[in-house]
Amino acid sequence: MRCTLDWKSRFPIAKWLPNYTWHSLQCDLIAGITVGLMVIPQGLAYGVLAGLPPQYGLYNAFMGSFIYCILGSSKDITLGPTAIMSLMVATYGRENDAHYAVALSFFSGLIQLLMGLFSLGFIVRFIPIPVISGFTSSAAIIIGCGQIPGILGMSGMPKNLVPRLHKTFSNIIKTNHWDVILGIACVLLLEALRRVNRMPVLYKRDSSQSKRIMKKIVWFVSVGRNAVIVFFTTFLALTMETHGDGGHFSLTGSIKKGLPTFEVPKLSSHDGNSTITTMQILTQIEGGLIVLPMIGFLESIAIAKAFARKNKYKVDPSQELIALGLANFIGAFCSAYPVTGSFSRTAVNSISGVATPLGGVFTGGLVILALGVLTPFFQYIPQAALGAVILSSVIHMVDYKLVKKIWQTKKTDLLPFFVTFCLCLYDIATGIMCGILAALLLLIYRLVVPRIDARQQEVTVIKINGGLTYVGIEYLISKIEEVRLYVVYLLSMLPVQSLVGVALSLKCM
Repeated sequence: MRCTLDWKSRFPIAKWLPNYTWHSLQCDLIAGITVGLMVIPQGLAYGVLAGLPPQYGLYNAFMGSFIYCILGSSKDITLGPTAIMSLMVATYGRENDAHYAVALSFFSGLIQLLMGLFSLGFIVRFIPIPVISGFTSSAAIIIGCGQIPGILGMSGMPKNLVPRLHKTFSNIIKTNHWDVILGIACVLLLEALRRVNRMPVLYKRDSSQSKRIMKKIVWFVSVGRNAVIVFFTTFLALTMETHGDGGHFSLTGSIKKGLPTFEVPKLSSHDGNSTITTMQILTQIEGGLIVLPMIGFLESIAIAKAFARKNKYKVDPSQELIALGLANFIGAFCSAYPVTGSFSRTAVNSISGVATPLGGVFTGGLVILALGVLTPFFQYIPQAALGAVILSSVIHMVDYKLVKKIWQTKKTDLLPFFVTFCLCLYDIATGIMCGILAALLLLIYRLVVPRIDARQQEVTVIKINGGLTYVGIEYLISKIEEVRLYVVYLLSMLPVQSLVGVALSLKCM
């Protein structure tokens, strides 16, 4: 019995597949196709964001779904390309060199898989929320600013933020006005379609069938807004090209047709006549092998837990780590770069009524169909439209609400947020590590200098808010000496493991 339970816990599909129903299949099919219409335009845009040809964003949009269907413990989450993961691939990889991206996927997946097998998922708890928020907000700024040249019709920009902005504004006179008009129009339309589903008129009490159908159509258009924009801009560009009026828009250009070859990952690259070995690639990636697996899992498990709470079921963090790790590891065999959970697509998946992880298989199937049939048309997608899709996705990632909340509760916690935010603009790994260090120093400071309330009457009562450890004893004694009267200590709710150190320290005093 114990072995059976262990086997089923490692393969969650064995728990839900025997009870699978026709109704579940209908729900999964609808949700899978809906999410597929989202991920196809997003994947193309994120592939460019990762510094790779657009089709690479679709290569990692299907394999993760298949693996997760077997190993995942969340019915809602969808794995695939995301803005943050694409940015990190662009940061630690090399532009237009898929070998670096594949190496990141292979080794990140291996690290995540081993962490899951040894139940090391708890490590991510040491990354505080202000650090995570600072990183995502900084990433949103980097990604958003990175789309400005594409919307302006510029190319050949530096990778880093400041040089990119400097070169963009230095060459502002070379702006392609067609791209600017199209890019701005796409951003405005995407934001309008995002909000059209919230129109009050749609929520007035009206039980008529026509009103229900209208609400569903509006919702579907709002959810599939990226696909709508990419379709119409591609149709416009294709029409202009075929009627001899092309050359106005900066297009994606010719891309490789069909599905990727399933083969052993090539973990080496070529630079002119010299070969870059696997070890040299790993040396150049440096901190990416630590930061990328951690951020990928952190993003994924946070989404999985949020929707598990909402829909009243539980997820297994270690199993999620195994599923994500194997998705990245196997994904490297079909030229995919690292994947993680997508909040926007997971939200749509949940709202669409997905019943099991099988919904991801239908999403992956639609992506494969697009790669097999639609790739000849991808070359006509305007770069400004893809830039608008990315920009519209990330402008809502700047977490100003959390900053306001921290300011109102505990202002000192803004230190790790701003340390992470500012330094991530320069280097992601440096920003995250320094943010964690700032949070750790704050924690140590609060242990050394605990918050003490002293109410002085005939007997002075000193109340220690929070735990007391041996490192805070000297500060406590100094406060007692300031009072120099009889003192009653209220050492309430102290950590048991700290009492021995506290007692010994008091005795030494």
